[in-house]
Amino acid sequence: MSAPYIDIHTHGQFTYEENEVICVKSLGAAEVAEGNAQGFFSAGIHPWWTLDYTKPELTNFQESIVKMSLHQSLFAVGETGLDRVYKETLEEQKELFSWHIDFSEKNRLPLIIHSVRAGSDILEFLKERKPTVPWIFHDFRGNKELVDAILKLHLNVYFSFGISLDNSQQTRELIREIPMEHIFLETDAQKHLDIKDIYLRASEQLGIDEALLKSIIAQNFKRVCLKN
Repeated sequence: MSAPYIDIHTHGQFTYEENEVICVKSLGAAEVAEGNAQGFFSAGIHPWWTLDYTKPELTNFQESIVKMSLHQSLFAVGETGLDRVYKETLEEQKELFSWHIDFSEKNRLPLIIHSVRAGSDILEFLKERKPTVPWIFHDFRGNKELVDAILKLHLNVYFSFGISLDNSQQTRELIREIPMEHIFLETDAQKHLDIKDIYLRASEQLGIDEALLKSIIAQNFKRVCLKN
């Protein structure tokens, strides 16, 4: 039996045949607030939410995530992280990111990270916090220098790629420079390419058979399934 496709970060916009794809659904704000989800899912406070919600509302999100970890099969924490496009809430983003790091370590859950123009901040957190659980950088748009710096500080790290394989030459070049045991693929929120399309593009860039790529990423997935 061939390995399934793994969509490490999706908002659930595609449907597939049974057992064909393992999807990790990233919960939206309403779903986090409700605290009710099925299957593989991740829950966290997106850095953009610091613009849209009050401090009490963000606290309620935190409380809901804690409850989900106690009563449901929460696969990962996130997405969370830092986005310097929204500098006006950066300090609040850092406070929330710190909380998510603590929470993921305490509960032995992978951390799914949104990082935009925040590479230096991420490196500082890695130096200070010395995490042990897997960190997964979703829709990674950094460069090889940042990849090397991150891996020097935390070997249990993965870089996930999606639609940028279709529209970014930099990403197509970068994926070839990252060891495949540190790679995931995703659909995120875009509606143009499903995960099978993403795998096809990744296998073309890596110069390997798609079946082999599926097997490698399935093994990566097994390594990050700390509690499942």
